[in-house]
Amino acid sequence: MKFTLSWLKRFLDTDATVTEIATTLTNIGLEIESVIDKRQELVDFTVAHIIDTMPHPAADKLRICTVQTTTENLQIVCGAPNARAGIKVVLAKVGVEIPNGKFKIKASEIRGIKSMGMLCSAAELLIGSDADGIIELPDSANIGEKFIKYYGLDDPVIQVNVTPNRGDALGVYGIARDLAAVGIGRLLPLELPKIDHSFHSEFNVKVMASDACPLFCIREFKNVNNIESPSWLKQLLENIGVRPISAIVDITNYMAYSFGQPMHAYDADKLAALEVKLLKDEQQFQALNNKEYKCISEDLVICDGCEVHALAGIIGGNTSACSENTRNIILEAAVFEPLMITKTGRRLQIDTDSRYRFERRVDKTFVASALDIATQMILSICGGTVSEMLGIAEQSSSQTEAHNGFIDFPLSFLQQYSGLVLSAEQICTILKELGFKVVVVGEILKIQVPAWRHDVKIKEDIVEEILRIYGYDQITEIALPNSEIIGVIPVAQKRLHDLRRIIACAGYDEVITWSFMSSITARLFAELHNELVLVNPISVDLDYMRPSIVPNLLAIIAKNQARRVADMSLFEIGPVFCGTKPEDEITMISGVRCGDYLPKNCHGASRIVDIFDIKADLAAILSHLELSIDRCQISTAKHTYYHPTRSASLSLGKNIIGHFGQIHPTILQHFDIEGEVIAFELNITNIPTSKPKFGRRTEFITSDFQINYRDYAFIIDVVQPVGNIISYIKNIDNKLIKSVELFDVYTSDKIASGKKSVAISVQIQADDHTLTEEELLKLHNAIIDGVKKNFAGEIRKL
Repeated sequence: MKFTLSWLKRFLDTDATVTEIATTLTNIGLEIESVIDKRQELVDFTVAHIIDTMPHPAADKLRICTVQTTTENLQIVCGAPNARAGIKVVLAKVGVEIPNGKFKIKASEIRGIKSMGMLCSAAELLIGSDADGIIELPDSANIGEKFIKYYGLDDPVIQVNVTPNRGDALGVYGIARDLAAVGIGRLLPLELPKIDHSFHSEFNVKVMASDACPLFCIREFKNVNNIESPSWLKQLLENIGVRPISAIVDITNYMAYSFGQPMHAYDADKLAALEVKLLKDEQQFQALNNKEYKCISEDLVICDGCEVHALAGIIGGNTSACSENTRNIILEAAVFEPLMITKTGRRLQIDTDSRYRFERRVDKTFVASALDIATQMILSICGGTVSEMLGIAEQSSSQTEAHNGFIDFPLSFLQQYSGLVLSAEQICTILKELGFKVVVVGEILKIQVPAWRHDVKIKEDIVEEILRIYGYDQITEIALPNSEIIGVIPVAQKRLHDLRRIIACAGYDEVITWSFMSSITARLFAELHNELVLVNPISVDLDYMRPSIVPNLLAIIAKNQARRVADMSLFEIGPVFCGTKPEDEITMISGVRCGDYLPKNCHGASRIVDIFDIKADLAAILSHLELSIDRCQISTAKHTYYHPTRSASLSLGKNIIGHFGQIHPTILQHFDIEGEVIAFELNITNIPTSKPKFGRRTEFITSDFQINYRDYAFIIDVVQPVGNIISYIKNIDNKLIKSVELFDVYTSDKIASGKKSVAISVQIQADDHTLTEEELLKLHNAIIDGVKKNFAGEIRKL
């Protein structure tokens, strides 16, 4: 929300400085984003008059100008093509600093001719982009005066960051009301004109969707002259970045910024009637921004029976737009249901000042008054005649909020919630300045909330209003009572903290992404549930609770690849939503890797990360959780977004604890990712928490007896998971078999079709004696017989 100091003073009688106003606004909850005040930076630039020019004898593009000031005539060499006698210009005398470049003007010689100053362009003063010509001021400009007066730069621009609940602060009048309540000036009484209509309008207006449009008012104007706006109005709009168009359009913009009430003007000669309705079928719409949009069923529109002339509360249409030739207009002021505006605006991605205000609600009690004020402005600037007000619809129950009722506010409630002790008189003064009506009944204040404060509904809201005006800094500090309780980090929280450290040590960078995502993308990763669709998403592409963290990580990879970053290892720990039950919200660790495993170096060849790197990372994570990956059952991946033959799922009994593998190429294509991406997901919820050992650890046992190794090559089915065989061999004798490692997988035409050879090394050692040949042979036969019986594995013959 932008406004200027002079705009504010149209409604607030104050002598406060811009700095005092900005500080006060921030203190009362209207945070200042910026204050642009050119007065100090441009204070030394004055109006001068070129009385004569002549060509430079040594340069074709330079001219020698005789410039009149209040005390003397200066000779200045200027290269601007529009430098000529008879125009008023902006002069920088010797010693003045130029904003663009921060250099001071010095007396100098240019090609042998003395120059005693500089005639400035807009680009040199950082007030525009024109660098080719010098600024030309109006003939009425007085020589020697500060030029900012004639360029509208003596009016500081203030930008306020308005929170979504403060729709009333989207008008300068609402901001002035808050400042008056805190003591920065006096709120000027608003003069509401009484409009005497000249004719009876026969224009047909219908509101066919009163729930979506509870209030719709129009006035018909005839024989107006849609001229250029007066300079004061143009200057106000230009200073806040709004381009003046014509008097009628500029007046509607002035009303939106002054009172937070958007309006729209239609060319009456291009309309047969006005209907406010919900569309029944699809229809194309040509908007004022020269873009075409497709309106769908249930969009709230304003039409003339067949053609859409406006998306209600969002943007008007080209076909009924006002131009300089417009003579008859229909001026509209209305109230629209915020959710209807939000739904259509987000779908079509149209951001306008009108939509911004209607989404935050307008004051329904001020609509008619705003139309009167705008009517008076049009008549005074554009002339013409006006009809009576037409088309007031019945207010629906959804819009008739409990603002007309009273909130019972006990005087003790303020102290109870804030520690602040104020008298009933002090509280009443603050609230009445803000527009609340207050009746004192004993120790209870009966407070009626004004219609423009849609956010105040309960007693706690009243406390907030009192505190922000009285001053948060007035709350007395109270020391917390001494406590001997020592803070203990919950086990689950410490577990996640330690896991972040472990994964980061493995070379991953942690990211934090939204807990929601696009439903279009989510459909690629899980079956959608209507209950997980967001009714009011913050963005159209964040409308579904995420079923996995992996899509968000892939989106980050895609953005980085577009910036030529190829090697990435990312992880996130956070919630995912697998279903509609409370237990379907689980905590998941997800990680992705892509690109080279190591940067290019002179010591060895680089390689691309693969599934075994991810498996090693998973093993390290599970080891920290005191769970060996070898204890887990490995099966075919349960998710289709993984490559069907280069992925797997990890299980503990019946509980699936994770997935890992290469992401499916079609998923990578959806994200426009080049190369391969390896990912893992670990369900922390399904991994049991180990009991705290309080400093104890497992006994470390060493053996001084000989280690024996036995290597085996088994022929097994090509689809047989080797992990199951390794787990089986380990469990034949946990005391003697220390480790089982796979070191080769071999296939060729020498091996039967559908078979593969796997080579496994088994480390055997006893802790208390040297193993005999009989013991080794017994264990050897148990391994061969067990693999043959349970996995149909045969010893490979050379």
